[in-house]
Parts: sequence; C-alpha cells; structure tokens
Amino acid sequence: MAIKFRTIGQIEHSVYPFENAVASVDTFNGAFGTVTSGAFTVAKSASKAIMLVEVGDDAGMSKYAVAKNSQVRVIDLAKLDGQEIEVYDYPLPDKIEKGNKLVSQEDGSLKVDAGVSSTAFYLEVKEFIGNKDGVVVLVHGATA
Repeated sequence: MAIKFRTIGQIEHSVYPFENAVASVDTFNGAFGTVTSGAFTVAKSASKAIMLVEVGDDAGMSKYAVAKNSQVRVIDLAKLDGQEIEVYDYPLPDKIEKGNKLVSQEDGSLKVDAGVSSTAFYLEVKEFIGNKDGVVVLVHGATA
C-alpha cells in the first residue's frame, strides 16, 4: 500500500483523478512519474504516481513491484491540490519529520527538499500514521 485517499469523500465527490497507462520500466506501486502516449515513466518533480490495488502474496509489503509493460492506474495528484492523502512505505524517504516538503526524484521515490519553491508541486508532511509507517500529506502547488 503506497498511496491512499484520506477520506471516502475524495472518491465520491472529487474530480476523477486517474488515467490508465503501461509501466515503461520495472518499478513499484507509489512511484512518481509522468505519462506520455500512454506510457508511465518515473520522473523527477512529478505530480503523478502509480496507485494500484495490491493483490497476491506481496500485497501490503513495504514495496510492491510493478513489472515493465504492466497496466497501471496513475493518479494525477495535481487534481487534489489543497487536499490530504496518505502515503505509506515506498516511496517515502527513510527519515522524515512533520513539516517536511517532499518531491519526487529521478527513481520515482520521494525526497525531502526544504528549498522547493512555494509555486512548485510538493507534498507537505502533516502527521504520522501508526508507528511512522505512513504519513498524512497535504498536496501543494498543484495546477489542475
């Protein structure tokens, strides 16, 4: 489980933020990237991420592998500007604190970037979930 909606209302009342794509490389659920001509590629400073329902023996593991050429559901977090979501395990960095600003890096995971522009896309850590396995983040700087 990498990315979850914070409330059921985000699913029922919000803009449908998903698009279908095919993974262009082996990656993981929760990886951030871009979609071009139906192909998902991990990318730096991205506002889209793979958001799959995990199944099978690896469901719920800290990293859920997504094979190259797999069909993926990609969420466009830019459409959720000002809303909170939950992020667990991968793609989170090892060390995070409340108030950190997270941006995606070249491998599709997230990193802390204190210098990110207030007009750029980033996720702000608002609170920890459980034993720091996950965090509630506020989506910032998105342009729908």
